[in-house]
Amino acid sequence: MNEQFKQDLIDWGVNWDDVKERFMGNEDLVIKFMLKFLNDKSFGELTEGLKEQNAEAAFKGCHSLKGVTGNLALDGMRPDVLELTEILRAGSLEGSDELYQKIKASYDNLIGILNKYS
Repeated sequence: MNEQFKQDLIDWGVNWDDVKERFMGNEDLVIKFMLKFLNDKSFGELTEGLKEQNAEAAFKGCHSLKGVTGNLALDGMRPDVLELTEILRAGSLEGSDELYQKIKASYDNLIGILNKYS
């Protein structure tokens, strides 16, 4: 277990206690699944849906991302993902760009941390 990696994740906004409990106290397993996030397709699906101005497609990606952020306790972006999910669920794109930009900034920061330790 790399303590600096753990601290970087906590500083980013991972709720470590929550995710550690979810993984039965196994911090190595937490790290394994954090690194698997690098291969998660949901953010790309959200991005593509918004690019196409397709609320339904964007919703599918955002809803998947909501699940992943919950499972991994990615609280650094989860509130914005939750809010965007509800906008898209209603079939709207109103306000989606501003939220997406906030999510993208958090996502990019997290990916940078994960890549640093992968």
